Amino acid sequence: MNAKGWMSQFILCGAICMLIVCNSCSDSDRNNQDILTKKQMVTAMTEIYLAEQKINRLGLPRDSAEREFGRFKQLVFEKIDVQDSIFKRSFNYYMDRPKDMEFIFTALVDSLSLMEQRIESTK
Repeated sequence: MNAKGWMSQFILCGAICMLIVCNSCSDSDRNNQDILTKKQMVTAMTEIYLAEQKINRLGLPRDSAEREFGRFKQLVFEKIDVQDSIFKRSFNYYMDRPKDMEFIFTALVDSLSLMEQRIESTK
């Protein structure tokens, strides 16, 4: 995938993550709540991105794709052993800390690039 393709996928991944947390914004004191580490956030967001790509490859109508993504998302959270509420809380926490979120998104792109290189090298 070229750089332009990765950028569009990166933006799409960010948009999906925003949709996931859209209904869960909370102004409560986050310092006393469980927050995922940056590494855990990268793992979670990578898995969500991969699930989204699996759904995209199915070529389903939008409403069906959204329904399937909900199922895949639940499987992702089970796979990484994280509750979706903790992910949402953590996402909101890092969105309030732009430098930390920039680090997370950079690590996400690096992880996805590395995965792509590994796949390309096995072909």
